[in-house]
Amino acid sequence: MLNLSQSATLPGFGLQHHGSTESILDISRRASSIIPDNDDKRSDLRALLARIGCGQVWIRDGRIIEISASGRAMLERECRHAAVRETLFGAVKQLINRSGAQIPDGSTSWLVTSSRKGITTLVKQVANAWSDGTSTLVLLDLDAHPEPSPRTLQRVFGLTAAETQLALELARGRNLLDIARSRQLSRTTIRSQLGALFVKTQTRRQADLVALLGRVAILP
Repeated sequence: MLNLSQSATLPGFGLQHHGSTESILDISRRASSIIPDNDDKRSDLRALLARIGCGQVWIRDGRIIEISASGRAMLERECRHAAVRETLFGAVKQLINRSGAQIPDGSTSWLVTSSRKGITTLVKQVANAWSDGTSTLVLLDLDAHPEPSPRTLQRVFGLTAAETQLALELARGRNLLDIARSRQLSRTTIRSQLGALFVKTQTRRQADLVALLGRVAILP
């Protein structure tokens, strides 16, 4: 089982503590902890997962050995929500404790999590996925808003630059009034752009449009 902490109370885990005095920045600065970008296929997959709000963490012998940029951002956000200053590995422990899950050595586990709502749930786990004892966590951030590529939006739907910007703002969860204020546009103009988005994406409601933008976010 994954080694977490001497004070951890999870059933079935080995109880060896690692890196308890490291700060967020200490572990974040380790080059070996960040996945290298020299593999184009892995880089494309990481970019896709990041666009839909997923991060990845690889753990072995009670420490993080690799982490994607999106995974690190999620863990650092988890640290900021903690009552005390935590390490990135401490944030992993928090998530696992909150889910009530067991993470066997060599397994791959999918967790959905929201730092704002304080929830984490294990949705799927594959045992013995790694022969070297590495445990892999795939984290889906429920607080994230999948954001499509501007160029993809223009290619797929033929959006103008202004329509593309509005689509991205809606995908980020902003409302029309705030968007109009920040872009110094009238309500008439912003609603006209929204109408054009409905026509070009063949949607009828803003909720349907946002859902479509989330699906398009998987495209490069």
